[in-house]
Amino acid sequence: MSKTGVGSGRGSRSRVRRGAVVAALAVTAALLVAGLVGFFADPLRLPPEVLQVLDQRASVVSMFIGAAGLVIAFAALLLQLRSDRRRTTAENASGTEPPAQPPPAPGTQTQLNMPAAGGTVNAVQGGTLNIHNPAAPGGRPGGGGQEPSS
Repeated sequence: MSKTGVGSGRGSRSRVRRGAVVAALAVTAALLVAGLVGFFADPLRLPPEVLQVLDQRASVVSMFIGAAGLVIAFAALLLQLRSDRRRTTAENASGTEPPAQPPPAPGTQTQLNMPAAGGTVNAVQGGTLNIHNPAAPGGRPGGGGQEPSS
């Protein structure tokens, strides 16, 4: 069963869009084929001087197209950052927080590896906190072993 009704007009717009996309792809493919044929066959038999001028002009045009692409990419990045900032601000203002993680079952052991600090933390909920740091001064692991968890 379709979610859009017969009278909503969404189905016809979708078909028109799909047709426009297919037509754009067909035109792009035809231009690609024409460009490749023109590149390899050289049907106009242009002299090298004219080809050199056309090559320089094509380079300038491609430079401007690249600059326009950079401007568009920068604008899109700014819009994305602004959208993320607005969403975060709206979430904070509405008081909605991300769903809370359920606490682990009692006695569950958790291990946290900290490669930048060169150590490992093992913790048992409601039990002890074991810290092992081989890079500690004097070679002692974690400065003494176990600390009670709070």
